[in-house]
Amino acid sequence: MRKGVNPEKFKGEKNTRSMHRIIVVFFIPNIFDDYYKESLNVLDACLESITNTINFETTSITLINNNSVTDVNSVINKYLDKGQIDKYVRYSENKGKVYAVMNEIRGIYEPFVTVSDADVLFIKGWEKAIFNVYRNFERSGVVAPLPCPNLAFNHNNTAFFDTILSLKIKKDKIVSDKDCDIYLEGLGNDSLLNRNNRSFNWRTHQYYLKRNNEVAILGAGHFVATYRTALINKSNSFPVFKFFNGYEDKFIDNKADKKGYYRLSLHKTFAYHIGNRLDKNVTTFKELEGEYVEIEDFKELQISLKKRFTPFYLRSLVFRIIKKIAKL
Repeated sequence: MRKGVNPEKFKGEKNTRSMHRIIVVFFIPNIFDDYYKESLNVLDACLESITNTINFETTSITLINNNSVTDVNSVINKYLDKGQIDKYVRYSENKGKVYAVMNEIRGIYEPFVTVSDADVLFIKGWEKAIFNVYRNFERSGVVAPLPCPNLAFNHNNTAFFDTILSLKIKKDKIVSDKDCDIYLEGLGNDSLLNRNNRSFNWRTHQYYLKRNNEVAILGAGHFVATYRTALINKSNSFPVFKFFNGYEDKFIDNKADKKGYYRLSLHKTFAYHIGNRLDKNVTTFKELEGEYVEIEDFKELQISLKKRFTPFYLRSLVFRIIKKIAKL
């Protein structure tokens, strides 16, 4: 039997809407295997870097635990107790990254969402730099916080279709050798910037756009990137498999291109892929200073999606022809 009226009804409290949400997904099955033995420290470094570099007035954090070992609580609770984690999700079994990310994105209100693995170190100024790109390039659909020039052609048919014939797209040495080295070191693969069948490689030349002195590199990865939420939150496709090669391409990466938007990245390093071992770069990047994003940085952004009248198949076909003829 109910007696009285719920006093919460009379408080008139309002929810606050953020402009940007960061989703971090992690799975640490144990801390004994050699591969995972530093995972708690890596996770802590990731979360510390996020909380130290974002503006909490504009940005919220969602943390998704894919049924990790209970030892992670010692790390997570530090940030929960400070009220820095807006939402914490813990699955009873490991659902895989795609399931966890898509399930979360379909229910958020923020117009922009950063999806990150839990082994990424964010550098001060990254939010500001990301939204400078969004402000200057209205067709930005995905922006990575570190240069990804080797991914210029990955789901970027629209970007080349729109810009190459008008000569808006340029090719030159924009990313410094230092930033190239950091990219390769973080990913642990020295061959990522090679191009064996071309006269240039991704270290010597990058495709980029420039507007109002703002530069954006063509190409973005998926271990960390900031998306227009509306590009990916309407999909009802269900990820049947927990782990499947190409799943992130299918559920997340191809959406911007199909809807007429570009995959871009910053021309300077504002995020570092730690991997499963802390190294000297982590200490160095923690000490760097940078500007924080402000509410005003979002005011000039185009939030709603613009419809494309040129069908995707045509954009894709034209790009393939141009790429072959011009030997891009």
